[in-house]
Amino acid sequence: MKKTTIWLISLTIALGLTACSAGQKSSSTAYDQAEVTAETTAAAYSAPQEAAEDYVSGGTGETAELASSTATNTTVYPQGRKLIRNVELYVETDTFDELLAGLQKKITELEGYIEQSDISGNSLNYRGEPTPKRAVITARIPNTNMDSFINTVQTKGNVTNKTENTQDVTLQYSDITSRKKSLEIEQERIWEFLEKAETIDSVVALEQRLSEIRYELESMESQLRLYDNQVDYSTVYLNISEVKDFTPVEPETPGTRIKKGFADNMLALSTALTTLMIGIITSSPFWIPLLLIALLVIAIVKKSGKKKEKKLKETEPKEQNSDEQK
Repeated sequence: MKKTTIWLISLTIALGLTACSAGQKSSSTAYDQAEVTAETTAAAYSAPQEAAEDYVSGGTGETAELASSTATNTTVYPQGRKLIRNVELYVETDTFDELLAGLQKKITELEGYIEQSDISGNSLNYRGEPTPKRAVITARIPNTNMDSFINTVQTKGNVTNKTENTQDVTLQYSDITSRKKSLEIEQERIWEFLEKAETIDSVVALEQRLSEIRYELESMESQLRLYDNQVDYSTVYLNISEVKDFTPVEPETPGTRIKKGFADNMLALSTALTTLMIGIITSSPFWIPLLLIALLVIAIVKKSGKKKEKKLKETEPKEQNSDEQK
Protein backbone atom coordinates (compact mmCIF):
# COMPACT_ATOMS: atom_id res chain seq x y z
CA MET A 1 0.00 0.00 0.00
CA LYS A 2 2.87 2.35 0.78
CA LYS A 3 4.44 1.66 -2.60
CA THR A 4 1.12 2.41 -4.37
CA THR A 5 0.69 5.67 -2.45
CA ILE A 6 4.18 6.87 -3.35
CA TRP A 7 3.57 5.94 -7.03
CA LEU A 8 0.27 7.91 -7.13
CA ILE A 9 1.98 11.00 -5.67
CA SER A 10 4.73 10.77 -8.27
CA LEU A 11 2.11 10.38 -11.04
CA THR A 12 0.24 13.47 -9.86
CA ILE A 13 3.43 15.56 -9.86
CA ALA A 14 4.50 14.26 -13.31
CA LEU A 15 1.21 15.37 -14.83
CA GLY A 16 1.62 18.84 -13.29
CA LEU A 17 -1.77 18.78 -11.67
CA THR A 18 -0.71 20.45 -8.42
CA ALA A 19 1.93 22.49 -6.66
CA CYS A 20 1.84 20.60 -3.38
CA SER A 21 5.00 19.66 -1.47
CA ALA A 22 6.78 16.33 -1.59
CA GLY A 23 5.70 15.50 1.92
CA GLN A 24 2.01 15.06 0.99
CA LYS A 25 1.94 11.34 0.26
CA SER A 26 -1.62 10.30 1.02
CA SER A 27 -3.52 8.37 -1.66
CA SER A 28 -6.72 10.45 -1.29
CA THR A 29 -4.83 13.69 -2.07
CA ALA A 30 -3.26 12.09 -5.16
CA TYR A 31 -6.66 11.06 -6.48
CA ASP A 32 -8.24 14.49 -5.94
CA GLN A 33 -5.36 16.23 -7.65
CA ALA A 34 -5.88 14.05 -10.76
CA GLU A 35 -9.12 15.95 -11.41
CA VAL A 36 -7.63 19.43 -11.94
CA THR A 37 -7.87 21.11 -15.33
CA ALA A 38 -5.57 20.98 -18.36
CA GLU A 39 -4.60 24.63 -17.79
CA THR A 40 -2.97 23.69 -14.46
CA THR A 41 -1.23 20.83 -16.24
CA ALA A 42 0.24 23.13 -18.88
CA ALA A 43 1.43 25.57 -16.18
CA ALA A 44 3.13 22.82 -14.23
CA TYR A 45 5.04 21.70 -17.33
CA SER A 46 7.05 24.92 -17.25
CA ALA A 47 8.33 24.37 -13.68
CA PRO A 48 12.15 24.27 -13.32
CA GLN A 49 13.91 20.95 -13.22
CA GLU A 50 15.14 21.49 -9.65
CA ALA A 51 11.55 21.57 -8.43
CA ALA A 52 10.76 18.42 -10.38
CA GLU A 53 13.65 16.61 -8.71
CA ASP A 54 12.37 17.69 -5.25
CA TYR A 55 8.89 16.46 -6.10
CA VAL A 56 10.05 13.01 -7.08
CA SER A 57 12.20 12.48 -4.01
CA GLY A 58 11.77 8.82 -3.15
CA GLY A 59 9.85 8.17 -6.39
CA THR A 60 10.70 6.13 -9.47
CA GLY A 61 13.27 7.04 -12.14
CA GLU A 62 10.56 7.20 -14.83
CA THR A 63 8.71 9.91 -12.89
CA ALA A 64 11.87 11.97 -12.63
CA GLU A 65 12.38 11.61 -16.36
CA LEU A 66 8.81 12.87 -16.98
CA ALA A 67 9.32 15.94 -14.79
CA SER A 68 12.63 16.69 -16.47
CA SER A 69 11.28 16.40 -20.03
CA THR A 70 8.18 18.52 -19.39
CA ALA A 71 10.12 21.22 -17.52
CA THR A 72 12.11 22.06 -20.65
CA ASN A 73 9.05 22.41 -22.93
CA THR A 74 9.01 25.73 -24.87
CA THR A 75 6.58 27.33 -27.31
CA VAL A 76 7.56 27.06 -30.97
CA TYR A 77 5.97 29.70 -33.20
CA PRO A 78 5.22 28.82 -36.84
CA GLN A 79 7.31 30.40 -39.53
CA GLY A 80 5.72 33.31 -41.35
CA ARG A 81 2.45 35.05 -40.62
CA LYS A 82 -0.98 33.44 -40.69
CA LEU A 83 -3.12 35.88 -42.68
CA ILE A 84 -6.74 35.35 -43.74
CA ARG A 85 -7.66 37.49 -46.77
CA ASN A 86 -11.26 38.32 -47.77
CA VAL A 87 -12.29 40.37 -50.83
CA GLU A 88 -15.78 41.54 -51.87
CA LEU A 89 -16.47 42.81 -55.41
CA TYR A 90 -19.57 44.44 -56.90
CA VAL A 91 -19.54 43.92 -60.66
CA GLU A 92 -21.77 45.18 -63.52
CA THR A 93 -21.97 43.52 -66.92
CA ASP A 94 -24.07 43.66 -70.09
CA THR A 95 -23.04 40.11 -71.05
CA PHE A 96 -24.07 38.24 -67.94
CA ASP A 97 -23.91 34.64 -69.17
CA GLU A 98 -20.59 35.16 -70.90
CA LEU A 99 -19.01 36.78 -67.84
CA LEU A 100 -20.33 34.11 -65.48
CA ALA A 101 -18.99 31.28 -67.65
CA GLY A 102 -15.62 33.01 -67.96
CA LEU A 103 -15.25 33.51 -64.20
CA GLN A 104 -16.21 29.92 -63.44
CA LYS A 105 -13.59 28.72 -65.90
CA LYS A 106 -10.97 31.04 -64.40
CA ILE A 107 -11.68 29.78 -60.88
CA THR A 108 -11.06 26.22 -62.04
CA GLU A 109 -7.85 27.22 -63.85
CA LEU A 110 -6.51 28.86 -60.67
CA GLU A 111 -7.21 25.64 -58.69
CA GLY A 112 -10.01 27.28 -56.72
CA TYR A 113 -13.59 26.25 -56.15
CA ILE A 114 -17.05 27.79 -55.74
CA GLU A 115 -18.26 27.45 -52.16
CA GLN A 116 -21.73 28.92 -52.72
CA SER A 117 -23.67 30.23 -55.72
CA ASP A 118 -27.05 31.96 -56.03
CA ILE A 119 -28.17 32.98 -59.55
CA SER A 120 -31.52 34.67 -60.26
CA GLY A 121 -33.24 36.55 -63.07
CA ASN A 122 -34.21 33.79 -65.51
CA SER A 123 -37.82 34.99 -65.70
CA LEU A 124 -40.10 37.72 -67.11
CA ASN A 125 -41.74 40.58 -65.25
CA TYR A 126 -45.41 41.55 -65.41
CA ARG A 127 -44.77 43.42 -68.65
CA GLY A 128 -43.30 40.34 -70.28
CA GLU A 129 -39.80 41.79 -70.21
CA PRO A 130 -36.81 39.72 -69.01
CA THR A 131 -35.80 40.67 -65.49
CA PRO A 132 -32.14 41.66 -64.95
CA LYS A 133 -30.00 38.71 -63.98
CA ARG A 134 -28.05 38.66 -60.74
CA ALA A 135 -25.50 36.30 -59.19
CA VAL A 136 -24.06 36.12 -55.68
CA ILE A 137 -21.04 33.81 -55.59
CA THR A 138 -18.63 32.85 -52.80
CA ALA A 139 -15.40 31.44 -54.21
CA ARG A 140 -12.21 30.15 -52.59
CA ILE A 141 -9.01 30.95 -54.46
CA PRO A 142 -5.45 29.90 -53.52
CA ASN A 143 -3.82 32.87 -51.84
CA THR A 144 -1.01 32.98 -54.42
CA ASN A 145 -3.54 33.27 -57.29
CA MET A 146 -5.91 35.78 -55.69
CA ASP A 147 -4.51 38.89 -57.39
CA SER A 148 -4.68 37.22 -60.79
CA PHE A 149 -8.37 36.44 -60.30
CA ILE A 150 -9.18 39.99 -59.17
CA ASN A 151 -7.46 41.39 -62.28
CA THR A 152 -9.57 39.09 -64.45
CA VAL A 153 -12.80 40.31 -62.82
CA GLN A 154 -11.80 43.96 -63.26
CA THR A 155 -10.94 43.35 -66.92
CA LYS A 156 -14.13 41.53 -67.90
CA GLY A 157 -16.63 43.53 -65.83
CA ASN A 158 -17.29 47.00 -64.47
CA VAL A 159 -16.24 46.89 -60.80
CA THR A 160 -18.19 49.57 -58.93
CA ASN A 161 -17.04 48.69 -55.42
CA LYS A 162 -14.20 46.66 -53.91
CA THR A 163 -13.76 45.82 -50.23
CA GLU A 164 -10.79 43.94 -48.83
CA ASN A 165 -9.75 42.96 -45.31
CA THR A 166 -6.96 40.81 -43.87
CA GLN A 167 -7.10 39.06 -40.49
CA ASP A 168 -3.88 38.09 -38.71
CA VAL A 169 -4.37 34.87 -36.72
CA THR A 170 -0.69 34.15 -36.04
CA LEU A 171 -1.00 34.52 -32.25
CA GLN A 172 -4.15 32.39 -32.06
CA TYR A 173 -2.53 29.71 -34.23
CA SER A 174 0.64 29.69 -32.10
CA ASP A 175 -1.33 29.49 -28.86
CA ILE A 176 -3.38 26.51 -30.06
CA THR A 177 -0.24 24.77 -31.36
CA SER A 178 1.52 25.21 -28.02
CA ARG A 179 -1.40 23.93 -25.97
CA LYS A 180 -1.84 21.00 -28.37
CA LYS A 181 1.83 20.01 -27.90
CA SER A 182 1.46 20.09 -24.11
CA LEU A 183 -1.62 17.90 -24.23
CA GLU A 184 0.10 15.41 -26.54
CA ILE A 185 2.99 15.08 -24.08
CA GLU A 186 0.56 14.59 -21.21
CA GLN A 187 -1.34 11.97 -23.22
CA GLU A 188 1.81 9.97 -23.92
CA ARG A 189 2.78 9.93 -20.24
CA ILE A 190 -0.72 8.95 -19.15
CA TRP A 191 -0.56 5.93 -21.45
CA GLU A 192 2.75 4.91 -19.87
CA PHE A 193 1.43 5.18 -16.33
CA LEU A 194 -1.87 3.54 -17.28
CA GLU A 195 0.06 0.37 -18.14
CA LYS A 196 1.52 0.33 -14.59
CA ALA A 197 -1.64 1.26 -12.67
CA GLU A 198 -2.33 -1.12 -9.75
CA THR A 199 -5.67 0.15 -8.41
CA ILE A 200 -9.07 0.68 -9.95
CA ASP A 201 -9.24 4.27 -8.67
CA SER A 202 -6.04 5.22 -10.42
CA VAL A 203 -7.16 3.56 -13.67
CA VAL A 204 -10.51 5.40 -13.60
CA ALA A 205 -8.83 8.75 -12.92
CA LEU A 206 -6.30 8.24 -15.72
CA GLU A 207 -8.89 7.12 -18.27
CA GLN A 208 -11.15 10.05 -17.44
CA ARG A 209 -8.31 12.50 -17.95
CA LEU A 210 -7.32 10.68 -21.14
CA SER A 211 -10.85 11.09 -22.52
CA GLU A 212 -10.78 14.82 -21.76
CA ILE A 213 -7.44 15.18 -23.53
CA ARG A 214 -8.72 13.38 -26.65
CA TYR A 215 -11.71 15.73 -26.85
CA GLU A 216 -9.53 18.82 -26.46
CA LEU A 217 -7.02 17.57 -29.06
CA GLU A 218 -9.77 16.92 -31.61
CA SER A 219 -11.16 20.41 -31.08
CA MET A 220 -7.72 21.98 -31.47
CA GLU A 221 -6.91 19.97 -34.60
CA SER A 222 -10.23 21.02 -36.14
CA GLN A 223 -9.52 24.68 -35.39
CA LEU A 224 -6.00 24.44 -36.84
CA ARG A 225 -7.32 22.81 -40.03
CA LEU A 226 -9.86 25.61 -40.35
CA TYR A 227 -7.13 28.24 -39.97
CA ASP A 228 -4.92 26.47 -42.50
CA ASN A 229 -7.73 26.35 -45.05
CA GLN A 230 -8.62 30.01 -44.57
CA VAL A 231 -4.97 31.04 -44.86
CA ASP A 232 -4.18 28.92 -47.92
CA TYR A 233 -7.44 29.77 -49.73
CA SER A 234 -8.59 33.38 -49.76
CA THR A 235 -12.31 34.10 -49.94
CA VAL A 236 -13.84 36.32 -52.64
CA TYR A 237 -17.49 37.41 -52.60
CA LEU A 238 -18.85 38.32 -56.04
CA ASN A 239 -22.05 40.34 -56.54
CA ILE A 240 -22.69 40.35 -60.30
CA SER A 241 -25.54 42.43 -61.78
CA GLU A 242 -26.76 42.57 -65.37
CA VAL A 243 -27.26 46.16 -66.57
CA LYS A 244 -27.83 47.97 -69.86
CA ASP A 245 -25.76 51.00 -68.90
CA PHE A 246 -22.68 50.85 -66.69
CA THR A 247 -22.42 53.02 -63.62
CA PRO A 248 -19.79 55.66 -64.46
CA VAL A 249 -16.61 55.27 -62.47
CA GLU A 250 -15.18 58.54 -63.83
CA PRO A 251 -16.74 62.04 -64.29
CA GLU A 252 -18.73 62.34 -67.54
CA THR A 253 -18.30 65.15 -70.07
CA PRO A 254 -21.30 67.35 -71.02
CA GLY A 255 -21.42 65.74 -74.46
CA THR A 256 -21.54 62.28 -72.97
CA ARG A 257 -24.30 63.30 -70.57
CA ILE A 258 -26.39 64.82 -73.42
CA LYS A 259 -25.93 61.75 -75.57
CA LYS A 260 -26.84 59.46 -72.70
CA GLY A 261 -29.90 61.56 -71.74
CA PHE A 262 -31.18 61.61 -75.33
CA ALA A 263 -30.73 57.84 -75.61
CA ASP A 264 -32.54 57.30 -72.31
CA ASN A 265 -35.49 59.46 -73.38
CA MET A 266 -35.79 57.73 -76.75
CA LEU A 267 -35.71 54.40 -75.00
CA ALA A 268 -38.41 55.57 -72.57
CA LEU A 269 -40.60 56.78 -75.48
CA SER A 270 -40.14 53.52 -77.35
CA THR A 271 -40.97 51.56 -74.23
CA ALA A 272 -44.11 53.65 -73.62
CA LEU A 273 -45.37 53.19 -77.19
CA THR A 274 -44.66 49.48 -77.09
CA THR A 275 -46.47 49.17 -73.78
CA LEU A 276 -49.47 51.10 -75.14
CA MET A 277 -49.69 48.91 -78.22
CA ILE A 278 -49.43 45.76 -76.17
CA GLY A 279 -52.13 47.09 -73.82
CA ILE A 280 -54.49 47.84 -76.71
CA ILE A 281 -54.02 44.41 -78.25
CA THR A 282 -54.31 42.48 -75.02
CA SER A 283 -57.47 44.37 -73.97
CA SER A 284 -59.21 43.84 -77.36
CA PRO A 285 -61.56 41.14 -75.99
CA PHE A 286 -63.11 43.88 -73.84
CA TRP A 287 -63.17 46.95 -76.04
CA ILE A 288 -63.99 45.33 -79.42
CA PRO A 289 -67.47 44.09 -78.30
CA LEU A 290 -68.14 47.48 -76.71
CA LEU A 291 -67.12 49.20 -79.93
CA LEU A 292 -69.43 46.97 -81.99
CA ILE A 293 -72.34 47.66 -79.66
CA ALA A 294 -71.66 51.38 -79.84
CA LEU A 295 -71.55 51.28 -83.65
CA LEU A 296 -74.80 49.31 -83.74
CA VAL A 297 -76.49 51.82 -81.45
CA ILE A 298 -75.25 54.70 -83.58
CA ALA A 299 -76.53 52.97 -86.76
CA ILE A 300 -79.95 52.39 -85.21
CA VAL A 301 -80.15 55.99 -84.04
CA LYS A 302 -79.20 57.28 -87.48
CA LYS A 303 -81.74 55.02 -89.18
CA SER A 304 -84.45 56.15 -86.81
CA GLY A 305 -83.53 59.77 -87.45
CA LYS A 306 -83.76 59.26 -91.21
CA LYS A 307 -87.27 57.77 -90.88
CA LYS A 308 -88.44 60.73 -88.89
CA GLU A 309 -87.04 63.14 -91.43
CA LYS A 310 -88.78 61.25 -94.25
CA LYS A 311 -92.13 61.39 -92.48
CA LEU A 312 -91.71 65.09 -91.86
CA LYS A 313 -91.00 65.67 -95.52
CA GLU A 314 -94.10 63.68 -96.57
CA THR A 315 -96.41 65.56 -94.23
CA GLU A 316 -95.15 69.05 -95.15
CA PRO A 317 -96.62 69.11 -98.78
CA LYS A 318 -100.05 67.97 -97.55
CA GLU A 319 -100.18 70.77 -95.01
CA GLN A 320 -99.14 73.31 -97.65
CA ASN A 321 -101.92 72.14 -100.04
CA SER A 322 -104.56 72.36 -97.37
CA ASP A 323 -103.49 75.90 -96.59
CA GLU A 324 -103.66 76.93 -100.23
CA GLN A 325 -107.17 75.55 -100.61
CA LYS A 326 -108.33 77.57 -97.71
